[in-house]
Amino acid sequence: MRAGVREMCYSAVCMRALALVFLVACGGSKTAEPPPAPKDAGIPDTAVLDIPPRTLGMPDLASYMWRKRGGHPAFRIARIAEAKNQWADVVTTCKQALAADPGHLEAAWLLAAGLGHLKKYDELIAPLQLATAGDFGKWGPASLELAELQPFLKTPAGEAWSRRIESDRVAYIAALARAVVVQADGDLYAFDPEADRWYRVTRTFGAVVGSLRVAPSKIAYVTRQRGKDGKATLAIGVIDLARGKTSRPLELGTKGPVLVTYSAKQDPGVWVMAGGGVWKRLDDNFVLSTLPPKTQKPPGPWLEVKGRTARLHAIPVAGVTADWDDKGLASAIQIGKSNRVVSVPAPGLIDGNTVTWSPDRARLAFVAQLDENRVCGASPKDAPTNNAAAFVVDATTGTLTEIERGESMAVEWIGDRKLMVDQGDGTGKKAGGVTVFDLDGKSPELLAGADGLLSPRRRPVCTPAPSEDTPPPDPDANGEASADQVVEPPL
Repeated sequence: MRAGVREMCYSAVCMRALALVFLVACGGSKTAEPPPAPKDAGIPDTAVLDIPPRTLGMPDLASYMWRKRGGHPAFRIARIAEAKNQWADVVTTCKQALAADPGHLEAAWLLAAGLGHLKKYDELIAPLQLATAGDFGKWGPASLELAELQPFLKTPAGEAWSRRIESDRVAYIAALARAVVVQADGDLYAFDPEADRWYRVTRTFGAVVGSLRVAPSKIAYVTRQRGKDGKATLAIGVIDLARGKTSRPLELGTKGPVLVTYSAKQDPGVWVMAGGGVWKRLDDNFVLSTLPPKTQKPPGPWLEVKGRTARLHAIPVAGVTADWDDKGLASAIQIGKSNRVVSVPAPGLIDGNTVTWSPDRARLAFVAQLDENRVCGASPKDAPTNNAAAFVVDATTGTLTEIERGESMAVEWIGDRKLMVDQGDGTGKKAGGVTVFDLDGKSPELLAGADGLLSPRRRPVCTPAPSEDTPPPDPDANGEASADQVVEPPL
């Protein structure tokens, strides 16, 4: 490197000597006038000023759990100082939080805001880039709008920062387009297998109850949170992966049931019905408006959420016919493109609300209930604990392959020959686990930290155990039990 610098200096001397010879030969002055000094010589040229990129996302899901780590107590003190407009204290305590936990993104963001307020522009780019790279969806665009950063954005460095954000926005949206979305600790995250990076797409800190992919690049999600009156209520939000934006959840004022679906033609957008009321539409600008009375639900899958429970309703499934019962179960299905009839080993039943096509529509995946006579609440010694199984069937040949077993399961395709399987213990006490199965024979891969898919897990239905205190219902004239005697099985 030093030799190179010397060579550059020698070359510069030679060039000046040649210029002097040229001037003498042309009858000019033997000494050249120095060029005038440029105006604002101390300010770098914005055309060449650049902020190098930083890898977007985080290496694992645990990186997003900074509220559970050692830097959070200091950050909470910083928030108190922010509320009092004590910006010097904000900077001091945020630095303490980052010293205890260098990955505390909220502390990095607030530190950048504090440095901007104090006009310490030479210090703020590092924490600002730490926060925006780690969670671009939350802080990337926001960095161009935050009041404390507006004076900074007018400087050459600030203009370079704006260009950095626009470049990162393109990379962020591209990553979301190829990512798979899973649930972890009550929030939704996108995993980019190409870059092996995780991106946070909801930020409720554990409040997501259920979600539904309503379009290739849109996901509706329902949260359970405290309402304005302090009571628990459900709320609805939308993730737009194509724009890299997530709306804040809008309170619905009810514990449920809440129904969520999507309309592509009539009044396009996410439709939601809360508490048995009328349908409302959440448009692309995240504005909720009421639809006319007696508006009918559009065709397609819909999500039902009540309290802490979510259930997907997907029947009918395009290209698949079956004699579904009132629980969405059937002993066999017929595939329309090949007329193949597929069944699982008896006495198994196929759960129609889990049937899903691969992207190339060459295969179907579904969850089947293996034992139709399982008694609700039975101990493991009385009934099998793994009473559900994930299957894949070739749509052309009808060949059936069992993938995995569990107590409660969900399946979702992430490629023509790759299937994600989520399995839990079915009690809600133990989180599930997401495994990627490659149909080409590669070893299954566990997505460490993920505990659910977009589709909620399905637990096999069971037969209610007869109560010793309540006599069995007497059939009426038609041989049917009265409505108040029917016991509904758990979801």
